Amino acid sequence: MESRQEFLSFVLDGDEYAVPILDVREVRGWSDVRQVPNSPDYLMGVLEIRGEYVPIVDLRMRFSLPPATINATTVVIVLNDAEQNPLGIIVDAVSQVYDLQVDSIKPAPKISVNVDHAYVRGIVGIDQKHLILINLEALFDVALLNKTSQTEALCER
Repeated sequence: MESRQEFLSFVLDGDEYAVPILDVREVRGWSDVRQVPNSPDYLMGVLEIRGEYVPIVDLRMRFSLPPATINATTVVIVLNDAEQNPLGIIVDAVSQVYDLQVDSIKPAPKISVNVDHAYVRGIVGIDQKHLILINLEALFDVALLNKTSQTEALCER
């Protein structure tokens, strides 16, 4: 097992979260999405990126925060899920890349973070603050989101 791993951090409602950098496809500005009927409330819609339909999720809503305010500074991080399918998450801002010692990642306490601990891969203390590492597979029903985006692609044909 590697002793170090890089994470891309981002901000949501003043808290800093991170995902493994190897899961990040790209960081992009906001583009209008095509809404998908009967989808979960946190699914903003799908976006066509280089011929591929990508489900775009409002991560604030998934964390039971007020919905994202879409403006010129809105950022979408396009990630790969476990099966290398794309998933876009809307965040308040991208922060930085951290090169972390894997053994410095501690399990999330059961009650001290405002995100369900099942969604948290771990927490790392950095510069007098805490970086919350997100477990995307637990946070979303990725298969459902990908099925929704594929259905939308078929409807457009």
